[in-house]
Amino acid sequence: MTQFKIAFFDIDGTLADNELPHEMGILQRIPASAKEALRQLKQNGIEPVIASGRNHLMLREFAAELGVESLVASNGTQVLYKGAELALHPIDQQTLKATMAEFDRQKIRYIIETPERFLATSMEVATEDAAAKYIEYVKDIQELPQDVIQLIVRMEDRNYLQVENNLLIAEKVAPVVMDVHLAQVSKATGVHEILEKLNIQPEEALAFGDEENDLAMFDAVGYPVAMGNACQALKAKAKFVTKRVGDDGIWHACEMLGLVK
Repeated sequence: MTQFKIAFFDIDGTLADNELPHEMGILQRIPASAKEALRQLKQNGIEPVIASGRNHLMLREFAAELGVESLVASNGTQVLYKGAELALHPIDQQTLKATMAEFDRQKIRYIIETPERFLATSMEVATEDAAAKYIEYVKDIQELPQDVIQLIVRMEDRNYLQVENNLLIAEKVAPVVMDVHLAQVSKATGVHEILEKLNIQPEEALAFGDEENDLAMFDAVGYPVAMGNACQALKAKAKFVTKRVGDDGIWHACEMLGLVK
């Protein structure tokens, strides 16, 4: 079998059990067996990397406790290697303003995300969102930050989000959340940027995921693993389908591949 050198992990529904109450926090929703798997992978020379739709500010809170130093954050729009920024892919101002204007016209509520800040023009979104402690309520944004990497859209009663500009893509990251970012950027581009930095071949990389925004990442590695709770499209693309998160799915996959004991 290929000697793996690096493993990329999605968070929600992959490392963290989404079937547990979200009030518990991410770290508390990660099974002890998954934490032990990450520890053993690192011990065995396989670098664990978190690849998530979430911002690095959220990821850093618990990544250090998992022994993870590198992040593909915000769907690949920001990539950090051992704490230092490796890549950043902001949306250009013209595209951003036009998209926000269209969302405002359709009364679609959204959060503006930069690497260091979250802004919302809706008080309800600013206070009720899962990331509420990071979000600043701004009644009227006079000047947009230059480094906006995503618009986070709460779907509410919508099943679909149409983005008019083909420079952007709307990606489903949770049952009721879509992230809007540059179309040419994804978890896959972030994976490639880290592999290139470390001079690691794609066939030497694993990836674990559960949702549609992991599809591109699965194409970027040699051995994609879908969780038992993953969407069908991801299971179809996986080389191995493991158990559900809460049934020690991460540990089971690593054990089956002979990566942990």
